[in-house]
Amino acid sequence: MGKEQSTLQQKGYTIEKETENWVTATKDGDRFFIRTMKISPNAALISEMETLNSITHPHVTSTNNSFKDEDHDVYYLVAEHCHSGSLAEKVKGTSLDESQILSWIVEICMALRTIHENDLFHKNLTPQNIFFTEFGTLRLGGFGKLKGNIVSSAGGEAVNYLAPEVFSSATYDAKSDIWSVGCILYELCTQKLAFSAETTVDLNPRIISGPVPRLQDTWSSEFQELFSDILQRDPDSRPTTYEILGRPIVLQCLLKKSETTVENLQIQLGKLRAVADSLESVHQGATIGSLAGGVIGAAGGITSIVGLVLAPFTLGTSLIVTGVGIGVGVAGGITAGASNITNMVNQASDRKAVQSIIKEFDEKMKAVALWLQEISYSLEAISRRYSGDVPSDEDSSFNQENFAKLGARIGKGLGGVSELFRLLRVANVGKIAAQASRAVRVAEVATGALSALFVAADIFFIAMDAKEIHHIRQTTADGQTQSEIMKFVHSIRQTADELQKGLDEIKNLIQIIPSLEDERELEWECI
Repeated sequence: MGKEQSTLQQKGYTIEKETENWVTATKDGDRFFIRTMKISPNAALISEMETLNSITHPHVTSTNNSFKDEDHDVYYLVAEHCHSGSLAEKVKGTSLDESQILSWIVEICMALRTIHENDLFHKNLTPQNIFFTEFGTLRLGGFGKLKGNIVSSAGGEAVNYLAPEVFSSATYDAKSDIWSVGCILYELCTQKLAFSAETTVDLNPRIISGPVPRLQDTWSSEFQELFSDILQRDPDSRPTTYEILGRPIVLQCLLKKSETTVENLQIQLGKLRAVADSLESVHQGATIGSLAGGVIGAAGGITSIVGLVLAPFTLGTSLIVTGVGIGVGVAGGITAGASNITNMVNQASDRKAVQSIIKEFDEKMKAVALWLQEISYSLEAISRRYSGDVPSDEDSSFNQENFAKLGARIGKGLGGVSELFRLLRVANVGKIAAQASRAVRVAEVATGALSALFVAADIFFIAMDAKEIHHIRQTTADGQTQSEIMKFVHSIRQTADELQKGLDEIKNLIQIIPSLEDERELEWECI
């Protein structure tokens, strides 16, 4: 793959690891996952890749760049590198509980729904092609040939996850991806492949007509039903991603995930405010001796700066700084002590810690907004479909026979009939939909605010030099501070206030969504 390497090098990438179809490479300190594909003789692949590039979704790997090498007939797709590895690596030898497995399956289905809406199919859905960011967000990647009827990109263990129709009639559609989800679900539950054999020749008949695995009774009945419905040999009998995401067990999962994530975001917001408080203490309490050319006599002040800035990331532990190494320079020279402030702060990973909080908040804010919007979509769809079958609180004509009819129409698509009935009775669908739309807009605003804060963090840490010490207690004629510390403090607090408004909006939405795990009695009597 020498030619491909030279092309990437010309683009400024340094290759770390390579296989036949992809490489990991670094550029400007960031790591990327780069797919390499032959674009001839089917140039339509370029269009497919460009469609994938345009998809922005919390559970689909984001694309940073794409380009083609006409001379060597190669197309490059540069995507984010998910630092926490693949699902296969994450769960190897690990016993998982139902809630964790369901959470991942839900995120996979949300990603697939977006892919399918864009008339694309994954065609390479295995645990090896499902990744995690450094903050634990699941990302779907490793796409195969996205369109067409025949899977040419599948190989090795990927064949174990292919649907029966792929072998029997050489066709592949959205329902074939759903089958792969079922195989992954089974593997997460049992640590075993749903279908396996020594050779592909032996594997094909097992997938086409062999026994379909079932889950043991240790799993909940709703969870077993979901798995059974997904792993149906007849594609028409498998649920769509819409139908999967509309089940009560899935809606409850999304609600719980949203609640937990918002709690975590509130903690992260507290960390940001702690940074601001500590930096303000630096500004108010640092001892500044004198600044004459390059001479600083403020060892105590520098120690205070380093210790206080690090405080939020040392969990309150006293930080003892010794041997700061204050140097006495000649006139016009650079003070070694001032330089040490920048070096010590950066080396102690403050900059990375602050920026990590910003990145995590941005990533998870987008995800939780999407989860809540998904709940809203499902509630609207259920309400439209069954509204004529569910009586108002004043209507006493709804009897056991009508209830059974409603259950028959629901079939396997929505699980517990009693849960669905209660949901339709108590949910204010219109209010939830309006609030969910607001949550998405809030997440978009948060992204802009966090981007600005990310830039402010860069400026701040670069500006921690001798000039900053001179400005630490100075203001301009109109009373505005020149201190980069206080500018950064202001940026943090302003952003934190905006983010708090967003979190409050999302909390309000969570509160008005009815719980589906409450087994309390329904407010009606069967006749």
